[in-house]
Amino acid sequence: MARRRRKQEPEVKPDPEAWMTTFADLISLMLTFFILIVSMSTLDKTGLQDISTYFRKAVSVLHGGTRTEIEIIPPFVLQRIVSPQELMLAMRQNCHAVLRKSALRHKVKAVIVREELYLRIPNEVLFPRGGTRIPSRYRQALFSLGRMLAEMPGRIRVQGHAGWDEGRDPWRLSIARAAAVLHVLEQAGVPPERLALAGYGPAKPISTERTPWGRARNRRVEIVIYR
Repeated sequence: MARRRRKQEPEVKPDPEAWMTTFADLISLMLTFFILIVSMSTLDKTGLQDISTYFRKAVSVLHGGTRTEIEIIPPFVLQRIVSPQELMLAMRQNCHAVLRKSALRHKVKAVIVREELYLRIPNEVLFPRGGTRIPSRYRQALFSLGRMLAEMPGRIRVQGHAGWDEGRDPWRLSIARAAAVLHVLEQAGVPPERLALAGYGPAKPISTERTPWGRARNRRVEIVIYR
């Protein structure tokens, strides 16, 4: 029986230009990637100019300002701020601007907690040991702060904090000191319906009681600004 001959398969020659297909796909992917990067980094110039118009003279995140000192953001700009966090940032900037040339410069710590702005002033700065009377130079600084707050949105709560080592009942002492600060703000023009008062005595420390530094932080008056 005759052996069948194996059918000879045709010889496949490699295409010398096949690499161009892969190369073209790679170039297309790279071009798409760079277009995506450029589109993500491009800012809406019109929107940015609209926002920066209000902050032209202010030192803020969006604009470096035209002056070296911090300027107060006007009330009509604050009214347009929707986010509570952004409003607290703007209010903190205004407080720094008011206090920068006063006797309370570098003595007030502004802290944003959630959606509230805390202006913390140590008791040893505002009051003598065991006392509730504010010296005139600090009263004037608080009065200037109150005049600014009177034109700004938000409610204000003045909180007093005292300790047993201050020579008097810390509960009565804390509320008396908070009331002294509140009366200055009221005299500066802050409406009474926007004001609230609280005296916590030693109940709400923010630091340890084991060190002099920690106790000094706990003895404080706080002006809390919130919406």
